[in-house]
Amino acid sequence: MPRPNKILEPTKTYNLLIKEAQYEKLAKIAHDMQKRSLEQVAVADLIRDAIDVYLETLDEEQDEDVYEN
Repeated sequence: MPRPNKILEPTKTYNLLIKEAQYEKLAKIAHDMQKRSLEQVAVADLIRDAIDVYLETLDEEQDEDVYEN
């Protein structure tokens, strides 16, 4: 049975190289989160969430710059 599609908009595949220690921390967090929820949580989900937070922060900072100038 294939995995359900979690992203409901166009996607792009990107190969990411990270440190083993970073991956292991994320894998433990994903495992713990999955135990507490009723859905699968993968390292990729955590990375995508972190990217969303980063991009939102950049957008907010850009908006602040526009209002200050």
